[in-house]
Amino acid sequence: MITGFLKSAAILTHTLVSSLLIYLSGVVTRSGRAPSRLMDWWGKWFLRIGGWSVRTEGMEHLPEGGAILVSNHQSLVDIPLLVTALHRGVGFLAKRELGRIPIFGKAMTSAGNLFVDRDDPRDAIHLMRDAVRAIRGGKIIVVFAEGTRSEDGTIGEFKSGAFYLAQKAGVPVIPVYIDGGRRALPKGSLLFRPADLVVRILAPLSPEAVTSLSKQEIALEARRRILSAGPHRSS
Repeated sequence: MITGFLKSAAILTHTLVSSLLIYLSGVVTRSGRAPSRLMDWWGKWFLRIGGWSVRTEGMEHLPEGGAILVSNHQSLVDIPLLVTALHRGVGFLAKRELGRIPIFGKAMTSAGNLFVDRDDPRDAIHLMRDAVRAIRGGKIIVVFAEGTRSEDGTIGEFKSGAFYLAQKAGVPVIPVYIDGGRRALPKGSLLFRPADLVVRILAPLSPEAVTSLSKQEIALEARRRILSAGPHRSS
């Protein structure tokens, strides 16, 4: 238990210091490049301090250019996990509340992450412009389409709104199954625990498929692929 508390304190301290450095680098350089690199560094050391093993499968499915990456969501550990496992700069599309966290929210913004107020249509319009610009510039935007973290590992229904971004930008949608986060940091807890983390990158929906399907159909197909990659997948 003492080791768990020390590990949690070390990770939280690392996150606080990293957030401050990321934010200040953005202020000094007025560019997202340095903050993005520091965010990668934060993610890598977050996992190292936690002592978690990471297995990544399907890297061949990642395109060179921009895309929407849609994943199930188990834990706050999922963010540094994807930052580290994908080996390239990514941005996250998150609810506005996360961006209001002192220091951390400003750091996330500096590193090119996007926040939206789901109750404000005008906010969504501004987000759409920024997101499409980033995706067309080659950035992968990560969306946790369930909208919240799962408490027991089950995968909830996907919200379809984010898939409009893929249609608008004309880019593929990459389904990704992740596991282990709920064991590493259960929802509602600040005590990190041992876990094996898995990132399984699945075959993408092509831009042609994305433009020919409705948002709801894309959400259903992405969820179906992620479900098929979970614990009960066929070998």
